[in-house]
Amino acid sequence: MSKTKKEQIFDAAASTILKEGLSQLTLQQVAEHANMTKAGLLYHFSSKEELIQQMNEHAILCFRQQLETYYETYKHEKAPYVRAYLLATLHDLDMQHTTQLCTSMLATMSFDDALLQPWRAFYAEFKEKAAEEISDPALSQLIRLACDGIWFSEMFQLEPLKREEKNLLLHRILHLLEEG
Repeated sequence: MSKTKKEQIFDAAASTILKEGLSQLTLQQVAEHANMTKAGLLYHFSSKEELIQQMNEHAILCFRQQLETYYETYKHEKAPYVRAYLLATLHDLDMQHTTQLCTSMLATMSFDDALLQPWRAFYAEFKEKAAEEISDPALSQLIRLACDGIWFSEMFQLEPLKREEKNLLLHRILHLLEEG
């Protein structure tokens, strides 16, 4: 499936951050990485803040779509939402969507605390839905923090896990979910 122009710009922004650092995230740099003019970029995003905001919204939307797909598949299993969250995390990592997710979060943390609000709302939603499915709050937080840890190790390249290690970890957590 071909990417929209905005998705190409999001990829260029992520590439800019990864290759040159967050300090080099300028609309001009993003435009160059997207093979377009700055005016063309400004047609889609009026500011760097708007670019980062929409990058975050897009990353969350993509993850939510995967989450909903897995939820539908496992809605008759134990803790379907939490199971879907784990599997969507694994899928996201396998499909390399993590780069965009991580770079949008990193850019948000460094640029404007208010831009973290969509992430805060997403995590609050997870906590609420996980509490409905799992009676042990420590287990639901263990699951969320394990998924976050995998993403953050990818984001900061802190000994990121190999694919097999991620699979093993997430499947072990699924086993804990079945036991709990």
